[in-house]
Amino acid sequence: MTPRTPVRRATAVLAVLALGLAGCTATSTREAGSSDGAGVIGVALPSTTDAGWEHAGEAVASELRDRGYRVDLEYAADDARTQASQVQNMLTKGVDAVIVAPLSAEELAAPAELADEDGVPVALLGRGLAVSGAGFAAVVEPEELGRAQAQALLDALDAGQGADATDPTPAPGTETTATETPESAAPESAAPETVAPDDVGPTSPAGPVELTVLAGAADDAWEQRRHAAAIEALTPAVDEGRLVIVSGATWDDAAVDADPLDVSDAAEKRVRNVVAEADARGETAGRTAFLALGDDVTRGVVTALTTDPPVSETASPTPSPSPSPSPAAERSSPTAERPDPIIVVSGADVGTVRALEQGALTATVFVDTRDLAAPIADAVEALLDEREPASDGTELPGSTDVPAVAFGPQTVRADDITHVLLDTGWMTPEELSG
Repeated sequence: MTPRTPVRRATAVLAVLALGLAGCTATSTREAGSSDGAGVIGVALPSTTDAGWEHAGEAVASELRDRGYRVDLEYAADDARTQASQVQNMLTKGVDAVIVAPLSAEELAAPAELADEDGVPVALLGRGLAVSGAGFAAVVEPEELGRAQAQALLDALDAGQGADATDPTPAPGTETTATETPESAAPESAAPETVAPDDVGPTSPAGPVELTVLAGAADDAWEQRRHAAAIEALTPAVDEGRLVIVSGATWDDAAVDADPLDVSDAAEKRVRNVVAEADARGETAGRTAFLALGDDVTRGVVTALTTDPPVSETASPTPSPSPSPSPAAERSSPTAERPDPIIVVSGADVGTVRALEQGALTATVFVDTRDLAAPIADAVEALLDEREPASDGTELPGSTDVPAVAFGPQTVRADDITHVLLDTGWMTPEELSG
């Protein structure tokens, strides 16, 4: 395969690498790959804040390097305009193809048009937005993420347990077992779904679980699809009276902020407010649940549930004279009056997995983005050779003629951490232990 000249074929391929992840970090550029003449591939990803994008960048760069390419890998600090500028610069420098995980199809319209004019293939990785001229997409469908997260919450609801819903062994440092929760006290007792909705109120411990749904930036069309799928999957439980969505049933209500750079902080504040309100209600508060749709949202939720609020938000700025559990840790011990909350999140960042291991979370749903590296590299080579990339029949909304393949999410609970994340090298035991 010979290097491509600045004037290339008329197919623009934007490869989108998507996991619902976001964050806030400085932009960065990394050069990787060989210089044996195969060409240069530009790779534009959202952010290094999310483990998913970090692993994706490493895996895609390594795969392309092994095939003889040089790689111009750039991260946009979750800013759509920055990403568009990065892609434009890649084209100006004369890359042979571009792989992009699009933050905004609208912002990428201009560089996509330039790529089409220059005949530079563009492939989409992860986030299947309708980018004009895209020639291939290796995606994670947000609907699958939303349904998987909803199902994990419903599984915990059925189990009648909180943060350790799938593990009958009490978390370290606690003596309470799953059989101590009111729903599972007697094997023959009725499951929560058999309780008539009219017989209990939403603030009764035996009543519906009170769910708060949190999503990312208000203008993120990809995440909006995840939210719609999750709400649809939860609707039967709501209709049965097992679940009441107290916040986040609509997209406008669920989106925590307009600015993607402020999502984590906004999610943290919202969760702290919900917890404070439940604390104020005391034993009259019903069992609570949180559904965090997105990795950036998850970081805020985890911070709120595992750490004390900033001093400025506490009643007294005086520090404790000796180490003591945070309010979140104290609430984590289930009681007959107030069982553990059900908390389902997204992603597999180190902080998230630590919280899962420690019993602060019920489950997380993540995609191993390393799996997208080989298919996206295959597609780039096919496009450069003027062949149509292989497809599994996946259709992108607004781009039904774009060859695409989809990758599904995995639901990870505490018992799954070793074989899903550690044994596969997603993270090391040292990283997890801190």
